[in-house]
Amino acid sequence: MFEERTGRDTANLAMLLFRLGIVITFVVMVARMFQLQVVQNAQYESLANQNRLLRIETPAARGIVYDRNGTILVRNRPSFEVALVPEDLPFDDLETTIIDEEAQEIEKVLRILRADTDTDVALRMAEILFNKLGYEDYIRTVQKAGAELTFLDDPAFVTPVTDDGRLTMAEPRKVFFPDIEQPLPLAGLVALVQRAVAIQSQGSASDPVAILDGIDRIRAFEVSEDSFRIPAVRVNQVPIREYIYGDLLSHVLGFMGPIPAFAADEYEQTGYNNPNEKVGLNGLEFTYQDELRGEPGVRFSERDIVGVDVRTVGDVVEPVPGLNLFLNIDLRLQRIMYDALKEKMDELEAPWGVTVALNPQNGAVLGMVSLPSYDNNIFAERIGEDYLELEQDERRPLINYAIGGLYPPGSTFKMVTAAAGLAEDVITPETVVVDAGPIFLPNRYFPNDPTQAQKFVSWNHKNGVVHGRLNVESALALSNDIYFYYLGGGYLEDFQGLGQRLLSKWMNLFGFGETTGVDLPGEVTSLVPTDQWKRQLFAEPWTTGDSYNMAIGQGYVLATPMQVLVETMAVANGGTIYEPRVVHHMTDANGGVQKDFAPVLRRELPIDPDEMAVVRQGMWDVVNADYGTGRAARVPGVEIAGKTGTAEFCEYIPEKQDCRRDDKDNLPTHAWFSAFGPYDDPEIAIVTFIYDGGEGSAAAVPVTQKILQAYFTEIAPRPQQEQTAQQQ
Repeated sequence: MFEERTGRDTANLAMLLFRLGIVITFVVMVARMFQLQVVQNAQYESLANQNRLLRIETPAARGIVYDRNGTILVRNRPSFEVALVPEDLPFDDLETTIIDEEAQEIEKVLRILRADTDTDVALRMAEILFNKLGYEDYIRTVQKAGAELTFLDDPAFVTPVTDDGRLTMAEPRKVFFPDIEQPLPLAGLVALVQRAVAIQSQGSASDPVAILDGIDRIRAFEVSEDSFRIPAVRVNQVPIREYIYGDLLSHVLGFMGPIPAFAADEYEQTGYNNPNEKVGLNGLEFTYQDELRGEPGVRFSERDIVGVDVRTVGDVVEPVPGLNLFLNIDLRLQRIMYDALKEKMDELEAPWGVTVALNPQNGAVLGMVSLPSYDNNIFAERIGEDYLELEQDERRPLINYAIGGLYPPGSTFKMVTAAAGLAEDVITPETVVVDAGPIFLPNRYFPNDPTQAQKFVSWNHKNGVVHGRLNVESALALSNDIYFYYLGGGYLEDFQGLGQRLLSKWMNLFGFGETTGVDLPGEVTSLVPTDQWKRQLFAEPWTTGDSYNMAIGQGYVLATPMQVLVETMAVANGGTIYEPRVVHHMTDANGGVQKDFAPVLRRELPIDPDEMAVVRQGMWDVVNADYGTGRAARVPGVEIAGKTGTAEFCEYIPEKQDCRRDDKDNLPTHAWFSAFGPYDDPEIAIVTFIYDGGEGSAAAVPVTQKILQAYFTEIAPRPQQEQTAQQQ
């Protein structure tokens, strides 16, 4: 009886538990369904939409660049790229790079692209990997794919520095690219593409990763047709920059490239969400990147189960074109400057040269040439043989030496010393110094031993000529060093000079201790030498000899050609320093002016107009007096003022453990000439610099004269010149 009742109870209990389990399961299912459909509805709807909808960013048309007369300098031209969408490739784990199906799919794409693009694809993948991986991982990945590496310098990391007046280069970041001379095996190329796509997709697997760019419309159509059945392939139209005048304006306009890895986070925070987007890396393309870029458009495309776009969903945000730049630069003048400088440099076999012109009344840059130059169209598509040749050029053509090179300015600096002497009442316009030959500065430790004295000469002494009695005006015209030795450092008890403190003060006032503020990247400046600076750097006190050298633009004085031009501008306009400006205004796509750049006043020099007039008159004498050093700069019908410069420099030769010298033991010299005109109402100021060019009067003056002659006859002719031209 007991056992039978127990069995029935057990059966009832089992049935109860079974029913209870069904109830619990049902409750759990209802709760889960409630959670999925109500509580987490928005979350899963979003995930579903992410799988169904593809966010497509449409780049805006980049702004066009014009010269001051409306001539197009930079425009966009259509091009196409082949890209892979990572999430549409047949693999699940984006971190896995060895998957047969994925490799087969990529191999199909590469075969469609054909073998003649293998090098281009390899370089494009290497570019992605280099920007995403550390050095060791990058090198290991590329070498594992079977690629031979060649070593290049990243153009975005070349920075000029100086060492005792010698232009050297900071060690640039090394870039390791597959050697384009060595073909990459197909299996290795597939592996390289897999790795690059996996790395690039870590931000968003739906963003296409470009594996080949710069192809034309016909080729793009062929690839699109042949790859129709491969869901991961996208053939996109992407505009690329066309620099119409190539190396004529390369340093001004700059170039574009992929977002550098070190700046990726900063760009992303400011709305750069497309990992394939290219940005300005140099020149105006860099300075005005945000304005030129515009605002990209966005649309959402619905895809079917196989990943094919079927329709656009929701509102479409149309792209807003970038702003157009209108420059102060005149293309006609730019070409004249380029040709004149190049002709003289070729004649002298000079490695570097610069000529820059601006309007001294407002700082507008009218022309800027730095040689050697380069064709910035090289960077418009991809790295190739032209880039390799450019990179291997020891002259570093990518540097804009107008603002990126530091050199001793020589006698072009004497306007600073003259203005300082007059403003600080160290001299008057009538103060006379007699040049009777070299002067000797007693040794401070052996003042009574003439054999220990330091000898200082003027350039004319090398020719056996003395200039006799001089005032500041004639000293400028003759570029006499003795006068400026006296003025800079004094001489014995007879003459009290400016000294280091006042020289440094006026060097700062003229803008030599700061960048000029020109709207271009890569500008450098040097420190203004002082007694404290010398003690810290060399553990030596400042000497009178240091002041002598400083007064004539030698010794520790270094400047960029642009800084010398700003000095010339200040003298030309009577004492006002403006920031040089390349861009005049910006317009939208409809031509409406969005920003007009007014002149930026840096400072007014604290000098009496009558005193500055003396300095200006000295520059007039340089060109127009019979004894001036710049007589060859004269332009018929226009009064030109200028200042020559012949600056010694040390080109160190390790084998000799000394500077390079000629057979007369003379140091090599840079050639300088700065000028402005017309004298009474200046509208152009210009500086010409030729590295190792010899004497300024023989090398830099003829270049400047040719430019000014063309300017005043072809670009801004004087009334009498127009009449003469009509009569002819």
